[in-house]
Amino acid sequence: MNPYRNNDFRAFLDSIPLSEIERQNRLQTEENEKVHNEFIEGLKVGKCFLCGGQMDSFEVNKPCFHWFTYPSGIKKKYFESYLEKPVGFFQLDSYFRWLANTEKSIGNINDLKDETSTTSYLETTYKYKDIEWAFSIGHTDKEGHPNSRVGSKPHYHIQMKVGGRVFLKFNDFHIPFPDSDLFMVEMFEQAADRVQIAHSYGYGAGIIEDDEILKNIDEVLKVSDDAENAVFNREIMIVARDGNKIPERMIKIAYEESKSTKQSVAKIMQRLLDEANISADIISTLYPTSRVPEMAKRSGKK
Repeated sequence: MNPYRNNDFRAFLDSIPLSEIERQNRLQTEENEKVHNEFIEGLKVGKCFLCGGQMDSFEVNKPCFHWFTYPSGIKKKYFESYLEKPVGFFQLDSYFRWLANTEKSIGNINDLKDETSTTSYLETTYKYKDIEWAFSIGHTDKEGHPNSRVGSKPHYHIQMKVGGRVFLKFNDFHIPFPDSDLFMVEMFEQAADRVQIAHSYGYGAGIIEDDEILKNIDEVLKVSDDAENAVFNREIMIVARDGNKIPERMIKIAYEESKSTKQSVAKIMQRLLDEANISADIISTLYPTSRVPEMAKRSGKK
């Protein structure tokens, strides 16, 4: 059971002045930018920004997140003592997100809530080179399994594939949440409407489920020249109002402009309709393509 269950986090948040919240958010944003730059610069020269070692090597007695990139000589047995102790879930999640997005922004991370099992609290799948990681947290994992020989403490599970072959299985390890994660989890439980994680440099396909981002989606996404490797498909339907008709030439102009500017047809059509004083509703639908990794599923949860 989460030791913070009896804390009143809404009252705790109410006690913090808005100016202090804004200050802390600003400092965190600056820190995220600094750390991400260190991560990228290290990756360019094959150096781990966390431990300072080489990404393609490891020391048995110095566990590090970069072990999950399958350095030369790594074996499953080396993870046993590492993952039986608390390992920061939110930190590891960010690490996987940053790695995945160095290859394909957004498209290498499946964090779609719509594809999460009803029996799960959280599921996320990430792809990087020929490696795939997946997290699974069942509702009972989040609380811990009482009277169980393993997994009695709140924990999460991870799967790791290399070249399509399973290296670490979901049920190999019940990884305990550190105290800081338990604090965050309970805060989300009590005040999800007031607390959120902004995945700095780590957004995945789940952005299309975020209403705030959807309001500005045309500023985030651009039309791709490579349709086969696109992250999202987009369909639009334009319905004229008040007996208006939409000129065929206007639609042609919108498509031609989209090709040259990479702006969405929907955004361009809205501008053209406004300029022509034509009332119409533009209904836009976004959905992920097959290039987004399939959500890995854990069977026989324990």
